[in-house]
Amino acid sequence: MTGKALSFYLQDKMFGLDIRLVKEISRKVDFSVVPDSDPNIVGLMNLRGQVVTLFHLGKILGLESDDLEQEKESACIILKALPNQPHQIGFLIDRTGDVIDIQEDWCEKTPANVEEINGEYIQEVVKLNEELLLMLDTEVVFDA
Repeated sequence: MTGKALSFYLQDKMFGLDIRLVKEISRKVDFSVVPDSDPNIVGLMNLRGQVVTLFHLGKILGLESDDLEQEKESACIILKALPNQPHQIGFLIDRTGDVIDIQEDWCEKTPANVEEINGEYIQEVVKLNEELLLMLDTEVVFDA
């Protein structure tokens, strides 16, 4: 991938996604828990009259955390609605990072041993000076 990516952190691991997929970042997340919903769904939030389904990205990726109080303190990223997906979706993150310009020669295929993260959700790995940026494949993540 070349272009711009939004970086963010989950449990001190840096992830990224194509900036063109992002609608907005919400720093103060106020959501309602939905009883008996899918365990990967944190709840629903009202975004200026539009209902947004919030996913627990950490659980989807295999980075467990059941601290609901910490989730209430989290930020979230709201994705642009896709034509085949009429519902607005978002996911909780620990903290935002930066917008990063990515060059093709920084990118590599995802290695088989991507630490404790489910590798099928990682599109590619971008080598930065200090850390690795794990680029999410949002189609795979939210189809799961």
